Amino acid sequence: MIERRVLVTGTFPIERPSHGGQKRTRAIVDAYARAFSHVQYLAVFDDRHYPHATPVDVRLPAPLVERSIARPLTEDVIIGHAIWEDETVRTRVAAFLREFRPDIVHLETPYTWIGLKPLLAAEGLAPRIVFGSENIEAPLRESVMERFGVDAGLIAETVAEIAELEARLSVEADLVAACTVSDLNAHRELGAAATVLAPNGMEPLAPSPEAVAAWRARFAADGVDRIATFVGSAHVPNINGFETMIGLGLGFLAADERIVFAGSIGGHVEHLVGPEDASIEGATFWLRGVVAGQLPEAELQGLIGVSDVLLLPLVFGGGSNLKTAEAILADTRVVCTPTALRGFEWFAGFPNTWVVQEGDRPGFHAAIREAFRTPLVPRTAEQREQARSVTWERCLAPLVEAVATL
Repeated sequence: MIERRVLVTGTFPIERPSHGGQKRTRAIVDAYARAFSHVQYLAVFDDRHYPHATPVDVRLPAPLVERSIARPLTEDVIIGHAIWEDETVRTRVAAFLREFRPDIVHLETPYTWIGLKPLLAAEGLAPRIVFGSENIEAPLRESVMERFGVDAGLIAETVAEIAELEARLSVEADLVAACTVSDLNAHRELGAAATVLAPNGMEPLAPSPEAVAAWRARFAADGVDRIATFVGSAHVPNINGFETMIGLGLGFLAADERIVFAGSIGGHVEHLVGPEDASIEGATFWLRGVVAGQLPEAELQGLIGVSDVLLLPLVFGGGSNLKTAEAILADTRVVCTPTALRGFEWFAGFPNTWVVQEGDRPGFHAAIREAFRTPLVPRTAEQREQARSVTWERCLAPLVEAVATL
């Protein structure tokens, strides 16, 4: 084990991780903990969204929560400023820094650097800085804010600040880690000197026999023979993907086929079409759709284990998709878009994979029907080995090696 004091920071806690950013950050912290002598994670976060945290994590004070409500989709930026500008947050974070005294600080997304940079200087600390980039944030935030109809002036102000932050941190960081080659090249163009590719991955799937049996019994009781599953958070790219590629009208499915919506995407679907919806779309949705909602990890793995098809309907977004890595490891049929394969483009050549262009909803529906009726083709030995490359251990090994040299 290498003697290093590594602090990882972010704008969300990683206790009981559910969304992709949490899972990636948890995997990074765990990888560092296996390699380095002292590793800590510190989040400054809005507890409206995250009920589970550690005593070390710092909750955003109520006035700043109100500010983030008044300025929608700027929460990360507000958190970054709070680390230096809010007395309560600054005091908590400064006390932690004085006690832990990191010699490496890994920033998972750029936002905590807004306040950490002056705070580290004030505390007389000069650790090496690792910028863990999950996306090129500025254009992604712009598209999300526009989709939600945020005031144009606030969009311009926020996007300009994020773009400046990303550009500055790309230069100031001792190491920049990115999920995809295209993102890595973007940071190099911004001036990053030392870079490392650390793709998104996933833990190997190991559904328990009990969880698999429970799902099989549930579907059998409803006369369901074939299951397609869309696992996703209520993150805007997932919402937009659902609305663009799947939609509410599920009448294209046979009577014994279902699409299951797992994760908080299910809450969004229920918001669009309640069980009492009397429209044709509403009726067909509840005949062919199942909203499973957020599931414990064991139940989720069981659901994936019984799924005949996994759906990846993304039509925009940055970085790469953890659910794609999960689908690769599941070794089942996958219906996806080119966007969903960002960082995993090689998977398009695997058997049991249907790639449908963004915006082609009829094509996506047709691919689901075809996938249901197509026998599963075994992978070659070479393909099985390539699929194993998306486990977190392999994906993050280059990052750990690079950090060890700082």
